[in-house]
Amino acid sequence: MGVAGGEVSVTALTHRGAVRSANEDAVVMGALTVASANMTLPVRCVLPVSEPVILAVADGLGGHAAGEIASEHAVHRMAEMSTRLAGPDDVDVLLKNIDEEIKDHATQHTEFSGMGTTVAGLLLNNDGNFWFNVGDSRTYRLEGTRLRQLSQDDSPPLPPSDDGKPVTTNFITQSLGGSGSTAMVPHVGRDHEPDPGTWLMCSDGLSDLVPVEEMERIIAEAGSDEGAVHGLWQAAMEGSGRDNISILLARRV
Repeated sequence: MGVAGGEVSVTALTHRGAVRSANEDAVVMGALTVASANMTLPVRCVLPVSEPVILAVADGLGGHAAGEIASEHAVHRMAEMSTRLAGPDDVDVLLKNIDEEIKDHATQHTEFSGMGTTVAGLLLNNDGNFWFNVGDSRTYRLEGTRLRQLSQDDSPPLPPSDDGKPVTTNFITQSLGGSGSTAMVPHVGRDHEPDPGTWLMCSDGLSDLVPVEEMERIIAEAGSDEGAVHGLWQAAMEGSGRDNISILLARRV
């Protein structure tokens, strides 16, 4: 039995991929953050949900160093505020504050002009399970063996491809920070009451390269969460590994 509110087990991996020289992704798990890392094996931690817990991936934008700084700032601020987030309104305010902070930093340091980061994640507390995102990083809920996308991609609609494969783009319509002139509006929603559940969060280094059906198969056939996350990373690497890859697999019990 866990403490009041249950607990969440989180298995995480973040890696630069097969092409990029650095990893501009970062992840947060409650008070824990991992940034600029090059992990080849996942780590697993178990966090009590007696206090609110935030889990998220962030994908830095704006070139080497700039994107790294933006994503690291985002996860550090989320870790700092994790236990104080009562619900979706608090998440909305936090993401808007991070957006302003990154823009202020870029204004003061011209070499970082336009830097930003995507974010996708969950807030788990005694009132429910809440998802949020800005940009094209994704949060899915695992329902049986199927992955249902909760997050809303901030990317322009694209025509279907001739070969039936997903069409992807590196262009996003908003991020935390970034050079957009319009106001950033986070997507925040309630997934379920504070029920048990399983979720996958990832940067587009996974979702652009590995079809959802393949992700579902890897998770279903893995003998453990560590095996599932490692298998997802391997599939992205085999799919060219052209981008940084970050993966969180979370189970609330």
